[in-house]
Amino acid sequence: MDTAGKTATARRFDATALRGKVVHVLLDLTYAGRLFRLARTDLLMTSTATGEALQYAGDLVDEVRWEEVINLFQASADNVSTPLAFTLPVNVAALVQAGHDLLQASGELSLWIEGTAYEARRVLLRGHLVDPSYGYAGEPVVASLESEAFRDRAVVPPSLLVVSTETWPNADSSVLGRSYPLPFGEASVASSPGYLVDTTGGAEVLLVAGGTCVATSASVTDGTTTEVRALTRSTDALGRTCTTMSLAGTALALDGAFGLVWNQGAGGMQARDGGTLTRAGDVLEAFLSMSTLPVDWGRVAAARPYLDPFLLCGCVVEGVTPWEWLTANVLPLLPCSLVNGPDGVYPVPWRYAATSRDAVATIDTAADPDVELDGAVLVEGSARDRVNRLKLRYALDQLTGTTTRYAVLGSDEATSTAVAESVYCAQSRLRYGVLEVEAESTVVYDPATAALVLAWQARAGALPTRRVQYLMPSSWGWLERGDVVLLTDAGLSFSLQPALVEGTTYQEDGMLGLALRLVDDVARKFRAAG
Repeated sequence: MDTAGKTATARRFDATALRGKVVHVLLDLTYAGRLFRLARTDLLMTSTATGEALQYAGDLVDEVRWEEVINLFQASADNVSTPLAFTLPVNVAALVQAGHDLLQASGELSLWIEGTAYEARRVLLRGHLVDPSYGYAGEPVVASLESEAFRDRAVVPPSLLVVSTETWPNADSSVLGRSYPLPFGEASVASSPGYLVDTTGGAEVLLVAGGTCVATSASVTDGTTTEVRALTRSTDALGRTCTTMSLAGTALALDGAFGLVWNQGAGGMQARDGGTLTRAGDVLEAFLSMSTLPVDWGRVAAARPYLDPFLLCGCVVEGVTPWEWLTANVLPLLPCSLVNGPDGVYPVPWRYAATSRDAVATIDTAADPDVELDGAVLVEGSARDRVNRLKLRYALDQLTGTTTRYAVLGSDEATSTAVAESVYCAQSRLRYGVLEVEAESTVVYDPATAALVLAWQARAGALPTRRVQYLMPSSWGWLERGDVVLLTDAGLSFSLQPALVEGTTYQEDGMLGLALRLVDDVARKFRAAG
C-alpha cells in the first residue's frame, strides 16, 4: 500500500534532531492517478505506519529554496508558493494530450532528516501546480506549487437568515431584507440593532439575534427611552432558531429604530467555554470556525494568550464572509500577522514587549563561527512613515452611527483621562516632529482595549525598526516565525539583543537563512535627535 497525504508529521524539528544531520527536500506529487516521490537525490526511507520501504527518485532538477516569512502587521495571509522543476518517468505530453490536466496535479513539499522515518518529515506546503510548462518526454516540468486558493465561501449571517414576509409575516416594512444580527460582547452603548418583526398591537416583538444569546436580558433603547427586557429563544416562521425580545406594554417609540445595549452581565454570541464571546482570541476562533478556510487550530490556540487581553464587542449586520469581516474589523487591532501554513491559516503574535526571559535561543557569532552576517543591517522606512500621536475613535452607537468615545496616545497635554503619553511617541516627536494618525473601530467599546491597541501601534510605528539576516547551519532550522532569540554580534554592537524571527530560508547547501527583526526598548535608550 502506498503512503502519502496528511499522515501525522512533525510540526517542527528540534535542535537535537537536526544537529549533525542532513536534511532533504521531498516532493510527493499526485498526477494522472499516480503518486510520484521526488527528491534531489535517490533516497530510501521507511514508513512506520505501514512498514513500507519508500523510494524517492532524484528527479528534482533544480535546487528548491523554501522561504517562510511573516509580514509584520499585515492583516491578511497570502497564498504560499515555491518554484519547482522535475522530470517524471512518464510521457507528460502524451498524458496531457489524453486529458490529464497538469493543473489538477497536487503536491506536498516537506523536509526530511536523513535516517528518520517518513512520518517524521516536516510538511512545508500542500497545494496544486500553477503555470506548469512541459516539453518532450524526459524534459523537465517547470511549475510552482501553490497553497490552496485563499477564498472563503461562507457568509455570515447566513444568506437565508433574512427578515421577509415568509420568515416574519407581520414584520415592519422598514426591516424587510435585513439580515439577522449577530451580536457579541458587552457594552454600555447600543452596539447592535433590533428589528421590529411583529407589529401586532400590544404584542410587538423585536428580533435581537440569529441564533441563541448568552444573556437572558438586555437594555433596549429608541434613542430617548431605555428599558431592560428579557430575551427569549424563539423560532421564525420557517422554524429557524433566533433570539427575540417582547415589547408588550413598552413606552418605546415603535415608529423608529432600536438599539440593544448589552449591559446586563452577559452578551450575545457564545464563546467555546460557554461565556460571552468577547476575548479577541475567542472572536478570531469563532469567526474562523464559520469560514470555509483551512485553519491550524493548534496554532490558533497557542496565540490566544497574546490576543485575549483585547476585549471586543459589536455586531455583524449584513452578509459578509467571515474572513473579510475579520480582516476589516478585528485583525488591524491585534499585534499579530496572519500566515498560511500546511494545515491552514493561523496568527503569529508580534511580541513587541519581548525580553530575554522570552528567548528560546541565543545566537552568538563569536561562539559559533558557522553563523555569518548576510548583508547589512536594514533600518526600514523613513521619517515620513512614523506616527507618534495616535487617536482611536471607538464605542460605535448603532442608532446614531457615530462613535461615542476616543483615546489618544502620544501627547504630553493631559487634557483628559482619554489622553496619555508614551516614551516611544515622545522619542519619536523629538526626532521627527509631531506625526498624527486617526482611526475608528466598530468593535472596540472597552477603554482598556483601546489603550492596548494604541500601545502596540505606537511600538510598531513611532520609531524605525531594524532588520538583519544571517546564514547558519540547518541545525538552526527548528526556529519558527515569531520566536524570540537573543543576538550577540560584537561587530554590530549587539549584546544579547532581543530579536524576533521574521523569516527562514532553507537552502540546498545545508545552510539556513534567518531574518531577524530587532526588538528595541527605547525606555532604556532614550536619546534626543542628533
